[in-house]
Amino acid sequence: MRQRGELLPLRAAVQDGRAAAEARMEARVRKAWPFIVGPALVPHTRLLRVRHQTLVVGCWTTEVISNLRQSAEATWPQLQARLERLLGLKLRHLEIVPCDPPEPSPVKDPVADPLAAVLQRFRSFHKQDWTSGWK
Repeated sequence: MRQRGELLPLRAAVQDGRAAAEARMEARVRKAWPFIVGPALVPHTRLLRVRHQTLVVGCWTTEVISNLRQSAEATWPQLQARLERLLGLKLRHLEIVPCDPPEPSPVKDPVADPLAAVLQRFRSFHKQDWTSGWK
């Protein structure tokens, strides 16, 4: 554990600051990802990282990667301007790499009859006499 007042090498301080800034940039891009790439690319791509002013995009559909790279060259200036205008991010490069598909999110058990579930909840409120404090 570092003592208060202990000197930190300048390179380490700069790297820590850069890593924190890149993490904030990545979080902002991740939050707006569907809006940035559009509905056609969301099912095939995901943000992998933002490093050294480069947006690294992963694609797990191998037959789409080459077409995506070609169209990215043509559309990068518009995407770059959109990222700067909407998120205030100045990214210089776009890199598209193959990746594994994302882990499937755990699916909650679907309710067989949503209306029955709502009615059951209201009945439980009635049994608790939750309106008794309104008199």
